[in-house]
This record gives sequence, structure tokens and C-alpha cells, in this order.
Amino acid sequence: MNFKEHFEKFEADIRKKLLDDETIIESLKEVSCRHNVLMKKLECLIAGLNDYRKIPEDPFFTNDEFMDLMSISVRTAQLWRDQGLISYSQISGKIYYRMSDIQKLLDDNYHKSIKKARKP
Repeated sequence: MNFKEHFEKFEADIRKKLLDDETIIESLKEVSCRHNVLMKKLECLIAGLNDYRKIPEDPFFTNDEFMDLMSISVRTAQLWRDQGLISYSQISGKIYYRMSDIQKLLDDNYHKSIKKARKP
């Protein structure tokens, strides 16, 4: 092989290497772009989970909300508290009820229906 053939082979090898390098660089750019998209999606998911955690598992209702929810009067709410039917918190004259306590009140006073047989 003469000098010209060596040079042409060397030049062809260099061009092939450059093409391979360009392919690798393009692949890396695509992987980087996809990585950035996935990271943004992950950040959105994490933000959503953090927002979800801020929602209290057992929220409190004010006395007005409780009365609206149960369709009762101020006097009935006071009577239920006095009779110990519903637990509550009181801060400076404001009354608060936990959702779980409201659910317990309803559960404790639940009466399952009894299906009566018809007379023939």
C-alpha cells in the first residue's frame, strides 16, 4: 500500500470516526432532552404529592358548618354536646368538630333496616 492509499484509508477512518462521534453526540442530546422532560414530570408529581399531604386527614368543621351539615339548630348542637353525643373543641368561645367525630355520631346512631315479610 502506497502513501496515497494509506492517507485515503486514514481519511476514511477519520470521517467514519467523526460520523460515529456525531451520532453519539446526537444520541446524548436526545437522552438529555428526554431526561429533562422526565425530571419536569417528576417535579410536578412531587409538587402534587406535597399539596396532597397538606390536606388534613381529619378536618375540623366550625359550629356553623356542623349545623348546616346536620341541618340542626344552635340549640340542638348545644344539646348534643351537653349530652356527650358529639366530641368537640372550644377555643375562645368558637366550637369545632372533627369529621371523624361527626362520622362516629352518625355511626353510633345508625339503625339498619329490617325487611319485614309480607303476609300472604
